[in-house]
Amino acid sequence: MKIYKNEPLIFFKSSNNTKTLEQTLRDKSVADKSFEVEDIFVKNIANDKELAQTLIRDYIGCGSSAIAFETENGEVLKLTQGNHYPFGRPRENFDVPIYREGKINKIHYYFEEKLLQHGLSDGFVEIMRDMIREKGYKPYDLEENAIHQIGISSKGTLHLIDPECAQFKTIFHALWKKSKTTLSSKLSFSHFSKALHKLQYK
Repeated sequence: MKIYKNEPLIFFKSSNNTKTLEQTLRDKSVADKSFEVEDIFVKNIANDKELAQTLIRDYIGCGSSAIAFETENGEVLKLTQGNHYPFGRPRENFDVPIYREGKINKIHYYFEEKLLQHGLSDGFVEIMRDMIREKGYKPYDLEENAIHQIGISSKGTLHLIDPECAQFKTIFHALWKKSKTTLSSKLSFSHFSKALHKLQYK
């Protein structure tokens, strides 16, 4: 999720002044900061009453297909259009820890740990780039000064905030990784074709 905005909303100045997720998504000040929020998320979120009633403390930011909030209990709630992991790649140990997740139609939601970013330097970004390469992926949109894309967990481990910054090198790499983790036998040509079609139109 590329963050285009990163500023608190006026009605969130007090930590006691929370709103539900559904109320927050309908709030004009949020919609103005993001992108067709009501059309994309509200109708789907309303189908999950528990998620819709999640109390939101703060607005974190939004990207081309995702929006993130801080919940009342200090977690990060991220809503995305489709799977937030590029080509459905497996979750790796460098990804931000996730407490729970779910899906409503094509909308995915993730409750993530809020990482600490104070005091990080460019050197930590290079460490993350190496971690991504060691797992066989390529760093994407993760320049040497992209400190906003990384953070430290409560356990003191370094993590990537945006999973889109670690991508498969090629579509064939994606297919190989997917087949390795989901199939016990070799993919036949027909399975390969179906998997390729699925990845292209996901």
